[in-house]
Amino acid sequence: MTPNADALKAAAPRAGAAIGEVRAALDELVASHHQVVQLERLRAFREMAGEVAHDFNNTLSGILARAQLLLADVQDPDVRRSLRMIEQVALEGAWVVRRFQDFSRTRPSRPFQPVELNQLVEEIASSARSRWSQQLAARGITGEVKAETSAVPSVSGDLAELRQVLTSIALNALDAMPEGGNLTFRTGRDRGRVFCQVADTGIGMTEQIRLHIFDPFFTTKREKGKGFGLSGAYSIVDRHGGEITVQSELGRGAVFTVWLPLPSAAAEPLPTTGRSAAATVAPVAPPAPKPAPGAKILVVDDAEEVREVLRELLSRHGFTVVTCPDGESGLVELESRTFDLAMVDLGLPGISGLEVANRLKSRWPATQVALMTGYGDRMGPEDAHARGVDFVLSKPFSLDQLRSVVDHAIANGKTPTS
Repeated sequence: MTPNADALKAAAPRAGAAIGEVRAALDELVASHHQVVQLERLRAFREMAGEVAHDFNNTLSGILARAQLLLADVQDPDVRRSLRMIEQVALEGAWVVRRFQDFSRTRPSRPFQPVELNQLVEEIASSARSRWSQQLAARGITGEVKAETSAVPSVSGDLAELRQVLTSIALNALDAMPEGGNLTFRTGRDRGRVFCQVADTGIGMTEQIRLHIFDPFFTTKREKGKGFGLSGAYSIVDRHGGEITVQSELGRGAVFTVWLPLPSAAAEPLPTTGRSAAATVAPVAPPAPKPAPGAKILVVDDAEEVREVLRELLSRHGFTVVTCPDGESGLVELESRTFDLAMVDLGLPGISGLEVANRLKSRWPATQVALMTGYGDRMGPEDAHARGVDFVLSKPFSLDQLRSVVDHAIANGKTPTS
């Protein structure tokens, strides 16, 4: 053997190892790129869902308030029955929109608390075991659900949301095993994170399906698959500062892994972006003294149907009402006269509702500010208050909710107008 051949033979193992390292690095790069693309796609859709929810809530606000106004005037039983149906449909529509808002949230609706992941896994496994055994027993088929937990620290999160994530993954896994099989939950800790695996021995999925499994509204279940499903789970985990990964091959089952940061490394909620920032709904306080007629109220909302129904309702109660379609004209009105209350929509074109509130409060501190919002929970109430907001009214709102906010706002005013 020549010296060159000896050298090549000696270098072959090193070259093979280098090629293996390059291949592993490339695979990791591809996986990381896919993760980034998936996250950006989800964030874009989440932003769009928030905008859609806002627009629908504006429409539902007009429908609900108008139906309730007519109910106060109409005595005919048949007409009242029809109006009640309209009212109920509007309320049901608001519930559907809230699902969009839940999906579009970029911050938790409640403060994170310590969550014992092992305890949560045991509860979900027990529930899945009971549900699945009943379904399979009717067909003479058996299946097994196991929980293989290891010592892991508590994680910081929303218990109800994390339960929703793992339950959604588990139910999808059970659907993937129509002829029975094994469903296994595993918990552990790796590289500064806590994880929970949900592994099944079902039908698995193709690479094409795996790449789209977290896309909103993507489903392989035809008529059974509706809503946000796994994309909603992905959104929740992202809000917790974690991620979900999935490994699967057709005919060889699937393994979903939910990764969550340790409390000391937990990510802060994502910052609000664009014009879709919104305050969480403040609880309505006990009944306030009825304000005397004649109080002056400014309504600033770009939705004409909302402006008009508020003008009609508030005028009926003896208030002087001025309406404006945007923040600029609202600020002009504030320069020309004094108001007891300004009701400002959050998602105004041009100057945002929060900016109007901030300018208003710094210039006219005695004027109460009620922020109307059709967006989801993207800003804490303490943040809203810091920017000049005294009350938050979530769209669509009922007449009782509106009256309560107006009564309290005017009662809280420091220097009522003459």
